[in-house]
Amino acid sequence: MVNRWVAPIGASRTGAAHRRAGRPCQDAVLCRELRGLEGQPVMVMAVADGHGGRRYRRSEVGSRLACETALAAVQGGLAARSLDGGEEGWSRWLERDLPEAIQRGWLEAVAAHWQSDPGGGGFEALLYGSTLGLVVMTPRWWGHTGLGDWDLVRVEADGQARLLEEEDEPTALGEATCSLCQPRAASLFARRAGLHPLDGGAADFALVLCTDGIRKSCATDGDFLTLAAWLARGDGEADPEAAGTLAAALDRISREGSGDDVTVAIGRAWSPGGGPPPPLPPPPVAPASLAPPAPPATEPAQEPLPRRRRPAIGRAVAIGLALAGAVGSWLAWNWPRTPTALPAAPGSPGLRAALSEVERLCGQPAAIPLELRRRRELFVALSQGRRDPAPLKAAAAADPLAALIAADLPAVPPGTMRGPVPAPNPEPRRPLRALGACPALLEALDRQWAVTPAAPSP
Repeated sequence: MVNRWVAPIGASRTGAAHRRAGRPCQDAVLCRELRGLEGQPVMVMAVADGHGGRRYRRSEVGSRLACETALAAVQGGLAARSLDGGEEGWSRWLERDLPEAIQRGWLEAVAAHWQSDPGGGGFEALLYGSTLGLVVMTPRWWGHTGLGDWDLVRVEADGQARLLEEEDEPTALGEATCSLCQPRAASLFARRAGLHPLDGGAADFALVLCTDGIRKSCATDGDFLTLAAWLARGDGEADPEAAGTLAAALDRISREGSGDDVTVAIGRAWSPGGGPPPPLPPPPVAPASLAPPAPPATEPAQEPLPRRRRPAIGRAVAIGLALAGAVGSWLAWNWPRTPTALPAAPGSPGLRAALSEVERLCGQPAAIPLELRRRRELFVALSQGRRDPAPLKAAAAADPLAALIAADLPAVPPGTMRGPVPAPNPEPRRPLRALGACPALLEALDRQWAVTPAAPSP
């Protein structure tokens, strides 16, 4: 079978904030070509993000060992089973066998490092805590697995990008993330595992695997997808200088964005028989706008699982903040009774912000699920009655997305603030429909409400 994969490239750069503070890079990346049992080429790329902070003071070593251990475990699996042995078995390998081998190998590696260079106090695996994202690319299929706050984006030949994987783990709410230092880390890989058959006649595409510093540097998830497409425009064989160019791009992303360490690995699948794979065309719009640099993350007080991405302020929210002095009273009091036809010239700043937010979201529908998942805690608080939707709607000028979510809260029993009833909002009276919400936005909201737990019964 013809191998469609180009050798992946990767780069990892110390964040601008870490350089200013004299701290080392706690990210790691490793890309390599391995061989299957019958000699077939298998491309592998891994990224890892050490947690940093005093409690994880050797995490820059832990991230490096995570990548090295992952590739060694992949090579062990390839040597034990034919790639022609069936996709179901390889899918189980990505979900269970490979994670167990990775965690076992990583624990042995960090223990050995401690013995060779012991520090103050006793040995704990959390000193080396790290995330891990892994992609395996074979001639017949490609798959991914890992844990923690890494992202995987697929970029098509026309430059369109969509997010395939992000952390969506119930145990990783807020600033926490899943980690290899957790006692049962191997059991957490299955949520991030997936296998995708490779269609020999399919068009070219790229896979962009990155640590959370990339996404944190973007103002919106739509910008993040655009940035991923921009990063994936070239590859190592089409452009020998690509690795150096990629490193320079990462320096800019961290400098103008979050200030965090930034790491990316890029793999390419190309159509056979057409000569060397050409670089992907530029994305349809300019590279992402970046958020202002953020100060270094502070160490969590008690939680043994470290930071998670911090959502940056998007364009519509920034516009709304400029209008925050005006209260969106029309929205707060009239939105639940909005008729099917909107007023011709809405004058409320809150209503204008809400309309702009609907237009922004529906203008990039692929990013809608990502934006809503980043507000998961708000969905839960509203569903369980811990947040009153009225103030959120009244403050639509400052945070229009929160107001949209609050306005879409399914009906609750009269006189209570408990969770929504199982039935969805009646479609003819759904407020967001009157605001011109597109089907992609309404469907994404329905999915979020469907998976949001309501408050338990007293």
